[in-house]
Amino acid sequence: MTRKLDALLAAVGVLFGAASLAWPFGWDTSVHYYVGREWLLRGAIPYRDTFDHKTPGIHLVHALCIAVFGEGMWPIRLVELGSVVVLGWACAGIARDRDSRRSPGLTGATILAASVAYYGFYDYWNTAQCELLATTCAALMVLAAMRTRGVVRSAVAVGLLVGVALLLKPPFVLFALVAVPLLWARARGTGGLGRPLVALVLSAAAIPGVVLAYFAAHGALHDLVEIVGYANAAYLENEKRLSSVGEVIDNAAVVWRGYSPVAGLLFVASGASVVVAFVRRSRRRLARWAVAAGMLAVGYAIIVLQLKFYYYHWITVLSAGTLMTASVLVDVSDALASSRRAWAPAIGSILVLAAFALTGQQAAGWLRTTVAAVRWLAGDWDRARFASTFRTWDGVRRYEDLEATGTWIRDRSSKDDELLVRGVAAEIYVVSGLHAPGRFFWTAFLTRPSRRFHRAQWLAEDAAVIDTARPRWVVTWTETTEGPESASYFLPRGYVERTRIGGYSVLERGAGDAPAARR
Repeated sequence: MTRKLDALLAAVGVLFGAASLAWPFGWDTSVHYYVGREWLLRGAIPYRDTFDHKTPGIHLVHALCIAVFGEGMWPIRLVELGSVVVLGWACAGIARDRDSRRSPGLTGATILAASVAYYGFYDYWNTAQCELLATTCAALMVLAAMRTRGVVRSAVAVGLLVGVALLLKPPFVLFALVAVPLLWARARGTGGLGRPLVALVLSAAAIPGVVLAYFAAHGALHDLVEIVGYANAAYLENEKRLSSVGEVIDNAAVVWRGYSPVAGLLFVASGASVVVAFVRRSRRRLARWAVAAGMLAVGYAIIVLQLKFYYYHWITVLSAGTLMTASVLVDVSDALASSRRAWAPAIGSILVLAAFALTGQQAAGWLRTTVAAVRWLAGDWDRARFASTFRTWDGVRRYEDLEATGTWIRDRSSKDDELLVRGVAAEIYVVSGLHAPGRFFWTAFLTRPSRRFHRAQWLAEDAAVIDTARPRWVVTWTETTEGPESASYFLPRGYVERTRIGGYSVLERGAGDAPAARR
């Protein structure tokens, strides 16, 4: 009964997110994919040959996806679906007491809850970011600290996960503030913290050390440090999205309303569980809730430290929310007779789905994109109609135009042609399959006032590449009328406008013109 219930609830969770396998990419994900693709297929080293300010972990994930599954937008979605399953499994493992009787259906119900919390509230643009993989690492970090046999082995596992989190998104190493005290508590009764601490530090440095050595060996370490370190510091300082405590509180309130009534149900149930634990003076339960509270506090601190409060940053607290859900289910199960313990995860799952159905806009968005994926995969809709379902973050640049532009270029190009997309429309590279001649395949760091790090030097580098490589295609945003993101920058260089699709102008190198290196 236990395995069947777990399998059933987990299957519902997987089906809830399965439509994401058909989702296209947003801009951020397209940038990560492009860097990973060029790294794997053309040997273009990140930072030296392709520009992005994210740490190399996400690029490596995309490169591995392409190596295993080939090019496409679905492999990273498959990895994310697997990550949701792992997140639910890990949080169930943290919540379940080692010496207590197994709670039937707990793992499946927690996986389902994680899936609803992720796919129900984050659309195609906000998913396939760094956050889900990193918050899953955080849950695994805590699980390893609590459950891995042998304190030294536990320390090694925690350290390796800290290293992975550092490569995916550096602020996530702060989850070690939850894992390390748990490790220390175990080490006190087994000979002290000395050996585990050494094991932790060495293993945490191992994977980042190998990566840094790789970049150093390829002459790209300076570029990595300059972009990920100094350029990001300037970006963080000059492009603060919220500037006051009041704005931060308002942002949290907006997110809370978006998650209601699911968040309300979770926090009321959690509060009741904590009160019961206090009344009964259950150290075991209180310790588990202290871990959940620690993860929630660290997760929110990571969001605040980034100073942006982008919606997808809230995925950071998904591990804490999933653990809270699992903890409630464990407490309710413990209060029931053995013959009725399967009721808790089953009824809990029904309540989560019912609460999600009452979210209104969120539920409608999930249903719209899920139906679109099913209709397209069934052949009822063509690709253009499917693409029109997805809305970009600003509501101005339509995804259907991005895909149509990439398709138009792909249908008129050979594999050796090069493409330069100006602005923030890296999706066109993914759809067309083409690549840019230089490292600035997107241009925010060349044009936005808040990102002025090495502005003159990088503009000169970009102009030199354009004039030397002479890419066949250039795409600009029609509303941009001047500077290196505009059509007016390229028309005097011998480019001719061939078509306009939505807000995008497609320019082609003039007939008889060729790159300087090929003349």
